[in-house]
Amino acid sequence: MYRRGSSKRGGRLEAEVELEGGLDLKLLFSRYYSLYSRKGVWAPPEMARREFAFQLFEREAYTRHISFSTPEELANYLASKAPRHAYYSIALYEVPDAPEMEGKGWLGSLLMFDIDVDSIEGCGEIASDDCMVKGAMEAEKLLMVLRRDFGVEGSVYFTGNRGFHVLVDCGWCLELGREERREIARYVALEGFEGSVFPQRSRRVVLSPRDPGPRWRIAEVLGLEGESVVGIEDVIAAAGEAGVRIDMQVTQDISRLARLLYTLNGKAGLLVTPLEEPSRFTPDPSLSPFKGEVEVVFEADLEETRILGWSVGGKRGEEATLPAEVGVMLAAKGVVRVVGGVVRVVV
Repeated sequence: MYRRGSSKRGGRLEAEVELEGGLDLKLLFSRYYSLYSRKGVWAPPEMARREFAFQLFEREAYTRHISFSTPEELANYLASKAPRHAYYSIALYEVPDAPEMEGKGWLGSLLMFDIDVDSIEGCGEIASDDCMVKGAMEAEKLLMVLRRDFGVEGSVYFTGNRGFHVLVDCGWCLELGREERREIARYVALEGFEGSVFPQRSRRVVLSPRDPGPRWRIAEVLGLEGESVVGIEDVIAAAGEAGVRIDMQVTQDISRLARLLYTLNGKAGLLVTPLEEPSRFTPDPSLSPFKGEVEVVFEADLEETRILGWSVGGKRGEEATLPAEVGVMLAAKGVVRVVGGVVRVVV
């Protein structure tokens, strides 16, 4: 049973949901989007030329080939459908709501990079705060490569689950085809970097942080302050850290979908959040609109892990009281079952 109400405190909108007997994730999402749409939603630039896509709670398949002319139209959709996931195309189209890709009329695409912390050793489906910070540092590393080697700036956002996306909007980026994007992805990840670092297969290499190409990145990882002679083994080891851990398939895809900022990720119930300074990213309760406490039963074992600033752990079958932001996240992942409590939805 749920008892619902809403209020406005200090410029923030708030709704309270009392749970008795279980968690209805769609209901929480619905309350969030109802409040969020009243405050005014974020919409991507040139939204009328973009395709929008959603995964609803009622079906597994995506609802695609949707277009909106104004943020108000998007807000109404979010409030009425309360989707599990919400996306927009990185591509611009002449006819974004055409039912087939061939009929959309491609006009160009943003350059997109995806960093998932499960590519980092020791990180998995339940990403700890430490793993999330490591992912953010990969995004910071990528920003430096884009700035120094390509002369462009990127925008970073937390995906609301366990990863980060970096989007680049520039004139020449829009015109890149799949093959050019693939080469950029290889360069960023330092895939096949050897030829540009030691073309003659010498056992020792002269490197400097002022070198062009991948060489400056390797020099910085090695902590070089000026021109230095380095063994190949050290260069190869440093390259593993200098390369950015990205999903290369994402970067080369011109029709990829990006998550809408400030929407909810249905895999974790966290907000898609822009990061102005990834190097300062610290996972905390602000990544969730859900506040309060919930009573849960663990459905699976969870080793003591720091999540959103809280230390959480338990054995299958154990009962516990958790902060709502953590309880909702773990429930979305099937780690716990919520059996009661009060959740405040704050926007």
